[in-house]
Amino acid sequence: MLLSDVTKDIEGRLLREGTFQTLEYCTGSLEIPFLTFMGNPKFLDRMSPFVSCVLCSAELAERLPEGVQGVFITQSPKESFQVIHNRLGKDAAYCLPTKPNKVGADCVISERANIAADSVEIGDRVIIEDNVTIYDHVKIGNDCVIRSGAVIGGKAFTFARTKDNRILGMEDLGQVVIGNRVEIFSLTHIAKGILPTDTTFIGDDAKIDALVQIGHGSVIGERTLIAEGAVIAGNVRIGADAWVGVNATVSNRIQIGDNARVSLGSVVTKDVANGQTVTGNFAIEHTQFLRNLKDMIHLH
Repeated sequence: MLLSDVTKDIEGRLLREGTFQTLEYCTGSLEIPFLTFMGNPKFLDRMSPFVSCVLCSAELAERLPEGVQGVFITQSPKESFQVIHNRLGKDAAYCLPTKPNKVGADCVISERANIAADSVEIGDRVIIEDNVTIYDHVKIGNDCVIRSGAVIGGKAFTFARTKDNRILGMEDLGQVVIGNRVEIFSLTHIAKGILPTDTTFIGDDAKIDALVQIGHGSVIGERTLIAEGAVIAGNVRIGADAWVGVNATVSNRIQIGDNARVSLGSVVTKDVANGQTVTGNFAIEHTQFLRNLKDMIHLH
């Protein structure tokens, strides 16, 4: 695709022409040429080498890496990116392909479950209880259990204010992939990825308790346990064998390592290392939290 074609009636100025194959966030791991937006200079050093075209301000345009081919100057880079994505959502070549549903052997699926008419793949020996909703572009592995009222592939919370103070959302064009032997408890919501390259992923043997929110594009590792009421924001990465406690909150784009533990009620705003335990609001290393608590009790 040509940058000039997708920005024809968007307010701004084409600084340099460029080509791209799809859209992606600037730090994404996609290894094909893609269009992105740049609104915050802190991401410049983390920009993928596969970025071929950028929507950005005139000030940031001067600081882009040399490998960036196309540049479109706009006062609202994120808004422009969302507009382009929504428009391309009407083009089948940009979207994930639509496929007939596929259901494996020996599944037990409630008649009261609501499953999309296409693009759902369910493995063998899967149990789906009453009032489960499964949207399109969801893949469920073998021996999974989806408990009553869970929603898989639902709408992602992706809204932003425009320069004229409107609220602009993005079409959900990604997917959800659930591994083998995963159990998802009642009233949990797993949001679909947004971009066609986005996958919300739940690894093998993960167990997700009731009333959990897992945001778009997040990845949950193998054998990880997420307890009741936890909120996992979008684009979070949680490693294998981790634990997220009751009512914990993990902020957007946080990385939590293998064997890490997030204590109940914690609010995680910084990355958590492999094997580390964090506690508190905002969460810090658990032993430091206990020391701080003892100091406060001593002072009083």
